Parts: sequence; structure tokens; C-alpha cells
Amino acid sequence: MVHDLSPQAVKRIVCVDLANASEEPPSPIGTFEFHGCTCGVASFSGRPPWELHKADELLHVLAGETELTVLEPQGATTRRLRAGDLVLIPQRCWHSNDASKGVTILWITPSKGSRHSWKDPRGS
Repeated sequence: MVHDLSPQAVKRIVCVDLANASEEPPSPIGTFEFHGCTCGVASFSGRPPWELHKADELLHVLAGETELTVLEPQGATTRRLRAGDLVLIPQRCWHSNDASKGVTILWITPSKGSRHSWKDPRGS
């Protein structure tokens, strides 16, 4: 299966505003399986639900930028990610993005053992 994720194709992907969303929008390229993971693209502005996975997750920022917060055992870590950045999110760590100006991300997420929550797991 071949997906066009060239800069020109990424610019044509519609960025979804999550401000009033009650569920995550589907991947604009659909999803596909890869070694026990589900893969797809997310293009959004705002904050999607918090996530936690039983195995590591890989994110590749295709366009835009986002602040990724990961709740690791030693505390919360927030890092700004920009187009071209690749990040591995450790297993069993709640995490979420905040993309006020919009971001398009390729994601490779474990197919089983994931949890999602619109509420901040820190209780705030």
C-alpha cells in the first residue's frame, strides 16, 4: 500500500479543529496495520484526547507544530515538536498534544491495549 505524504499532499489534508469535538476524527488516509500497530495520519488544531498504550508509540510530524506532554514516572515532560521531528513515546505513559496552530502527524500506535480520555489523567 502506497500513501502520498509528500509536502504537497500533506498541504491538501484538511486540519480538523478539535475545540468542539467529542470524538477523534478518522485518519484522512485511512489506517493500515504494521507489525501489530495501527498506522494513520492525524491533522488537527487543539488538543486530542489523552492516550496511554501498552507498547511504545511513534509519531512523525509532517507539518505544523505541537506541544507534546508525556506523563512519565518522574513527572510531566513537555516538548515542542515541529515538522520533521520524530518521537518515540514510552509505553504506559499518558500523553497528549496541544496544537494551537495546527499539526499533521503520522502515527504508529499499538493496535491493542490503548486507552483514551478527554480528561487530564492528572486530575486537572
